[in-house]
Amino acid sequence: MTAASLRDLESVHNFRELGPYPLAGGGRIRAGMVYRSGALELMTGADCDYLGEELSVATIIDLRHPDEMATEPHALTSRVHHVSLFPDYPTQEALIAELNGLYGAGPSAKRYLHYLHIGGAQIARAFSLFAREDAYPILVHCTAGKDRTGVLLGLLMDVLGADDEDIAAEYGLSDASIGRLIAYLRATGRVLEGTDEELFARLSTPPDRMAGFIQLMRAKYGSAEAYLRSEGIPTEAFSRVREILIERP
Repeated sequence: MTAASLRDLESVHNFRELGPYPLAGGGRIRAGMVYRSGALELMTGADCDYLGEELSVATIIDLRHPDEMATEPHALTSRVHHVSLFPDYPTQEALIAELNGLYGAGPSAKRYLHYLHIGGAQIARAFSLFAREDAYPILVHCTAGKDRTGVLLGLLMDVLGADDEDIAAEYGLSDASIGRLIAYLRATGRVLEGTDEELFARLSTPPDRMAGFIQLMRAKYGSAEAYLRSEGIPTEAFSRVREILIERP
């Protein structure tokens, strides 16, 4: 099943497949292996059947902070690995206030780089799941499916050898789902400040933001692989990830 043949989910925003992007050295990201989305707790029975049965998603990596968790588990909860990209000890509200104080309100390349500093152990734990053949297909999500999810999958794409333009373009695809994200946030009781126009601007995903993050990440760590090695990911894990996810010509 290719990305083009996926259908929209009824009550899950920002759902799509990762790939199949071409990779350095030949080959491309294998189809039907990695998916991404926003939060899943509002998914319908049809959504659940599509993910769990038709796509056979075996592992769901939920990157949300405990403060963001729904009170009721969804029907695929048994497949979920909770790996909060942010440390659990402060509240989500306090953490956002801290990030806003450092980098200003809203996402930015520097803010994303800070994720690597505060979430290293969690990022490594999440990445290690990509080295498990029995974990596939994998769905990665956070609340919006664009920031934390975008950072983790940006690192994965860099490890696999995706072009910088494709990493940035993949991030930019989330822009098409901002309207559904706003509807989700309101449906789950979030109080959103500003006009719809201001919300769309604040929640947008311009590709140059991810491109800036990748450049900053490389300047500080050398590469995504070098960063993940510094967080304890062993050499053999990268070989397994590439073997699983790279479809050779």
